[in-house]
Amino acid sequence: MRAGPLTVLLLRLGLVLAIHGLLRLLFVWHNAAMFPAVPMAAHIGGLRFDLFALAWMNLPWVVLVLLFPRPGRVLERAGLVLFLVINGLGILANTVDVGYYAFTLRRSTSDLLTIATGGGDLMDLAPTFLVGYWYLVLAFLAAISLMVWGYRAIGRLDQGHPIPLGWRLGWRSTALVLLVIASRGGLQLMPLQPMDATRHAGPSLAPVVLSTPYTMLMSFGKPSLAERHYMPQEEADRLWPVVHHHRAGHQHAPGMPDRPNVVIIILESFSAVYSGTLSGDQSWMPFLDSLMGAGINFTRAYANGRRSIDGIPAILASMPELMDEAFLSSRYAATPFTSLAHLLDARGYGTSFYHGGRNGTMGLDGFTRSAGFQRYVGMNEYPGGAKDFDGQWGIRDRPFLRFWAEELAREPQPFLSTVFTLSSHHPYRLPKAETERFARGTQDIHPTLLYADDALRGFFRTAQDMPWYGNTLFVITADHTADLERTGKHGDLPIDYWVPLLFVAPWITPAAVEHATQHIDILPTVMAMIGHPDPFFSFGHDALASTTPACAVWVNNGIYTIIDAQMRLRFDGTQVVGSHPAGSGSGPSAGQEEHAARLEQRLKAAIQQFNHHLLNGTLVAKPVPE
Repeated sequence: MRAGPLTVLLLRLGLVLAIHGLLRLLFVWHNAAMFPAVPMAAHIGGLRFDLFALAWMNLPWVVLVLLFPRPGRVLERAGLVLFLVINGLGILANTVDVGYYAFTLRRSTSDLLTIATGGGDLMDLAPTFLVGYWYLVLAFLAAISLMVWGYRAIGRLDQGHPIPLGWRLGWRSTALVLLVIASRGGLQLMPLQPMDATRHAGPSLAPVVLSTPYTMLMSFGKPSLAERHYMPQEEADRLWPVVHHHRAGHQHAPGMPDRPNVVIIILESFSAVYSGTLSGDQSWMPFLDSLMGAGINFTRAYANGRRSIDGIPAILASMPELMDEAFLSSRYAATPFTSLAHLLDARGYGTSFYHGGRNGTMGLDGFTRSAGFQRYVGMNEYPGGAKDFDGQWGIRDRPFLRFWAEELAREPQPFLSTVFTLSSHHPYRLPKAETERFARGTQDIHPTLLYADDALRGFFRTAQDMPWYGNTLFVITADHTADLERTGKHGDLPIDYWVPLLFVAPWITPAAVEHATQHIDILPTVMAMIGHPDPFFSFGHDALASTTPACAVWVNNGIYTIIDAQMRLRFDGTQVVGSHPAGSGSGPSAGQEEHAARLEQRLKAAIQQFNHHLLNGTLVAKPVPE
């Protein structure tokens, strides 16, 4: 075969395009439970996103080829190195997301680099993940090997035949035209946008259509937010209020102290699917299930994100995940914001945050300082030493929760204290004795859920004999879900966001609340329950108030979702891209169209409020004049 520089250039880029296509097939296969039937249109549409990323990433290499189409030995080697580095990074990003997608349910963006390098977690945990996902390591190495072999083999096709004078300019012009078309994702009027993925295979398959190099490129150096003006601001304030004021006249529940302690327990990866009380299936958290009958149990509570780095700000600062990057690592994290610690510190509470992980992990210590917590207690402050280190993340739950209970006994009342557990996190490893004790289940996460639940039982057994226990409101939830069994028993419910949420205190009358609620509702609900007298800012709402918008919101892969008791609706920022009754896969009936329209307006109000207040730095309520 005779080939010139243009043919060689296109074949080399085509080889990389084919590798990304194979990785998309691997992505679908690895996550088959979430993508049971992927049409060919999703793979064809994905080529546009792959081409977009290839065009931009390979621009330096293409310029080198245009300048030196038949380089000498030194430039040939330099071109190979440049090609391998550029495309190796893209292949690495797509390969990582084959496994990482199951944890986040989204194609990764540039904030993954910040998260991965925060606190030294990447270097500490890399060996564990390399062993756990050895098959992805082999896939990556195979892809790189294929790329090296193909680059050299394709280069040998050009045997140096003379190029006509006119074609020397012509092939370069052709290459530039093709590069420009690819860099726009096609010939359409507007360059390719993430929302275009839904047009190829629908919103549920957008992650298949998208590619990780594309989503990373689109998020590098770009503002996470832009003002959204869907309605007058007064209407947005009415549909989704953000300033709350529980005015004078609040009646304390019988037996509740004037300033009760507030204890927040955040359980790693405790999905509602694994609760027998909530799901109706086998319980992997029997103690937590028993507590649900002793407090206010929200049976349809949803996380606002899919990562710990999103769940912690939502729970403690009422900050939903409604942008491409995590609030915790975004430029907006430096803006003064409202948190439980800020509000309760102003009322004379001591505040503390406990996490058995390495200090600095996920930037949690920095966030809790910004959130106003007076004290952060991590692995460095734990006195038990290396004997209780799990070898991966930090101090195991059982000894750390026991330590936390003992520390709370030394805290002056009233106090706000939060603990975030870690033993039920991937790679789900327990000490030998605990492994044998809880060796059952069909998922790797099951034994660690049983272990963490039993550690929680031990905490309550210790705490109930302490003098602060009777004065304490407990709020128990999970940061997010993980490793779900997709049996189909729950219909089309968004089980990937469904988490336990319960409030327990001696003065609480047990009840089950069946309307939808969310993590960002925790802060305002706590403030209402303890009778906080001053105005405060919150994107969430009192989950027990009759006037509350009983719904949950989140965004994933550029698609916003809102769900209430009746319906789930998806919105791409411009138009509705899907709606159906909650728990069903069917479309809305004629009688539900009016409800869908109201839900759409409420979602638009939430987006407008979120963007507006983050962009303008107004995340704290102004004092009400006397």
